[in-house]
Amino acid sequence: MGIEIKGITKAFGKKQVLQEIDLIIEKGQCYCLLGKNGVGKSTFLNCILDLIKPDNGTVTLFNKDYTNNNLDVKQNMGALCEDNPLIEEFTGLEYLNFVAKLYQLPLAEAEERIKSLTSYFFNDKESLHKNIAGYSTGMKKKIGIAAAILHKPAVLVLDEPFTGLDPIAAQLLVQLIRSYRNTNRVILISSHDLNYVERIATHIGVLNDGQLMYNGSIQEFTMNGKNLIDQALFQLLLPQHNTETNIDWMLN
Repeated sequence: MGIEIKGITKAFGKKQVLQEIDLIIEKGQCYCLLGKNGVGKSTFLNCILDLIKPDNGTVTLFNKDYTNNNLDVKQNMGALCEDNPLIEEFTGLEYLNFVAKLYQLPLAEAEERIKSLTSYFFNDKESLHKNIAGYSTGMKKKIGIAAAILHKPAVLVLDEPFTGLDPIAAQLLVQLIRSYRNTNRVILISSHDLNYVERIATHIGVLNDGQLMYNGSIQEFTMNGKNLIDQALFQLLLPQHNTETNIDWMLN
């Protein structure tokens, strides 16, 4: 088993964001979490990452929980959070080397991996010697992704990884995720970019009103390809929606 979530609840004030969520994500899966803005997808991921404490419930990763195995669990995780916090005073290379030291990677191995990842994502090698503060959103995102995957974590969590990437970088990320997935790893992604989700997901979860409205394979979600993923999501979340009645004022 990869990730097991039991009874996760989380409220902010009177707003109940997550309600008794149970979920198992098996090894080998690329699980993509979908839903409208503001439904709690990032909160859910942050509970899994132990960045936010749930009010109730437990998270177990590869049969270990945070209570007794905090450091072991976190050393085996890689994360790209939605706000992608980086040390912007560092250059891109300095930051990746800093991350490699945090995970105690041997120097030669760290250099090889950093060279591989930066060559994969960056055509302009000079930018890697400039401070991250001057990077574009897309460049920061690529550094964040490289940092998340640098230590080859068994659990990779990516929150909106495609946002801010140009089409070429997004396709490179699709290929990277496909290559990274294997039977000993779990990949968990939250994304609004359904075109890319359709290319990488093995399983889909749809979060709405604090609960998982859907949890299953992408084949089941799209009825074995009969529906596009955006059509399937629309029909699930807004089954009675009539676009014509909402825009009558602009039709004449």
